[in-house]
Amino acid sequence: MIPKLIHAGFDSVYVALKGAFPVETIEQLKASRERAAERQETRLVRIGPAGEPMHLAPSGLSGGYAFRGDTGPLGEMLAFKANLNADDWNAFASLHASTLASLGLPAAREQLFARLDRMGFAVRAHSVNRIDYAADFDAPGFELRLENFIAHARTKIRPHYGAPTFDRSDPHHPSTVLRGRRVESATIGTMPGQQIIVYDKRAEALAQRKMFWFKRWGVDPADRSAEIWRVEVRAGKKHLKDRWQLDTFADTDQAIGDVIRQALDSVRYVAPGQLDSNVTRLQLDPLWRAMIDHVEGGLYDFRAGLLPSEVKEIERQLAIDTYTSLALGNIAALAVALGMEDQAIEARLGMRIAKIIGAALNDPAKRFQRSVDRTRERLHFIA
Repeated sequence: MIPKLIHAGFDSVYVALKGAFPVETIEQLKASRERAAERQETRLVRIGPAGEPMHLAPSGLSGGYAFRGDTGPLGEMLAFKANLNADDWNAFASLHASTLASLGLPAAREQLFARLDRMGFAVRAHSVNRIDYAADFDAPGFELRLENFIAHARTKIRPHYGAPTFDRSDPHHPSTVLRGRRVESATIGTMPGQQIIVYDKRAEALAQRKMFWFKRWGVDPADRSAEIWRVEVRAGKKHLKDRWQLDTFADTDQAIGDVIRQALDSVRYVAPGQLDSNVTRLQLDPLWRAMIDHVEGGLYDFRAGLLPSEVKEIERQLAIDTYTSLALGNIAALAVALGMEDQAIEARLGMRIAKIIGAALNDPAKRFQRSVDRTRERLHFIA
């Protein structure tokens, strides 16, 4: 059966930014990070003349970034250095997959630069450090096999069960993720070079609770018959700059299609059951052929079918379901701890919980209200 394309677009974009915050913003971030570290939880801060909101983490990011923040499922992960020299590369941004899936790359990067401007971070230059392009296919019956990957003649291709051991000097050698004896993911190449990864996207979306993908695909998360496989091409900083001389978004706009197409030629995935010893004559697997046909037809930012409001609503409902499950579990545990039998639980538990909530609402110390305030900060971007 020919795989059906159900989503395609840029999935990750990392960008370094030259510029700096004014001294008063650096001091504000330092003080807020200290308060976040005291509680070991993110803190909602409002930065710059426009009071732009961001969740600030208790710690920074490797590479000298003192501050690390997040602007929600329709935003970015941002990191900043405590450096006032605007000629240095003092900021780093990673655009969320949900942002790219709903807005597309052009709008997502415009949003990034506009947000930084509202924060008061004056961007003098930018440099793309990584860009990933992914396509999801409904591929019933597809089975991922390492022996079907064909790359450079030096490449050793074999499945790994248990702890993988392979020649790390070989840039095309695959690594795998298995569930039992089933290969769920195969990655070829290493960052910051070039990587190609083929994996069971449905399983990954469920495991990481990225439920917006099911809305994007038009698939019920409970439908076990859905077999969704992703082919993803990743181009890191070294590959973009050394191999292709690409640096800015203007550069990548011109040539990223060539980067992705070349990757699909450097590593091929062939159909099973072929006996020809000449690998150049082996037929491509329908999944690989479908990916190549899509790329040759022109890359596009696929926005239809997943609106920003839908991403927010999906994330909100996920939070509601999570907290409801936690609340019910704790209520059940409380009932048992109180020694309540089943009949007592049915007859009196509701009233007992209502009294507990009433007491919390009328607590002069306002502990419950402070908990509400902290949760409002934590859910600011979805509530």
